[in-house]
Amino acid sequence: MIKKLTAQGPKDRKSYTVTLPLEWVKAHGLHKSRQIGLDLIGSKIVLSAKKEESQQVFINLKHYQNTPLKVLQALYRKGISEIKIKYDSPQQLAIITSIINTRLLGYEIIEQKKDHLLVKDITKESSEDFDTILRRIFLLLLELTEATDQITINALDSNIKRLVNYCQRILIKQGHIEYYNVPFYYNLLDQLEKLADEYTWILPLKPTAAQKLQQMKQCTRKAYELYYKFAEDEFDNYEFITYKIRREIRQEQKIDIFDMHIHNLARLLNTMYANIFALRAKF
Repeated sequence: MIKKLTAQGPKDRKSYTVTLPLEWVKAHGLHKSRQIGLDLIGSKIVLSAKKEESQQVFINLKHYQNTPLKVLQALYRKGISEIKIKYDSPQQLAIITSIINTRLLGYEIIEQKKDHLLVKDITKESSEDFDTILRRIFLLLLELTEATDQITINALDSNIKRLVNYCQRILIKQGHIEYYNVPFYYNLLDQLEKLADEYTWILPLKPTAAQKLQQMKQCTRKAYELYYKFAEDEFDNYEFITYKIRREIRQEQKIDIFDMHIHNLARLLNTMYANIFALRAKF
């Protein structure tokens, strides 16, 4: 939609106005006494009919005995600011506390009773944090690929998950200056988390067929490098390497657990390269 600017005020203090689409005004019940939100995002202006309000949801864990992590993580990523959680046992309380402390950056327990908790977001996410934290996730993943002991592997994996959740929450609540790329950023984060899972599972196996693992590590590092400095030929080469490794493993007669994880790494990297192309290639 293209709208014409209208000049307002004296020549030395001139400002410009633009009319809002009548359908949008009517749909949100707006009138001249109402206020709307206005945010500057790079070269764009985003108008909001409503000011963002604090949202509280209630969750009874008797319905989610086996899935509290998925439930709380989903609410966090969705941008919910307060969660009242009803629990049935000290064991459930310990699980909830562990999830909040290790996965949900900014959430704190602000009220605790014998059968329920009130969890609240005590920070304000900033879209300016996104790019800094995304780089940190990449670097933590590269550090994870070279880790040799289980304690370090688990700590790095936990930190990656916490930061991925936070970045995905930013994308949902604040968006991104490249608003058209939000789906690609969200998928990229999901792939980084899943890569961390695969490395966490495969590294303790200490396989003898280490060449395949080294190829995956090299492809992971190259994905990081291409994200920050895209090069067409290198992209084409490394993306095809991940495709070939995945195809070769699928053609094998017998696949052991090590090859299964290598296949998963190659598949995730192959898809992530496509996201990197969408985000960083110049046309």
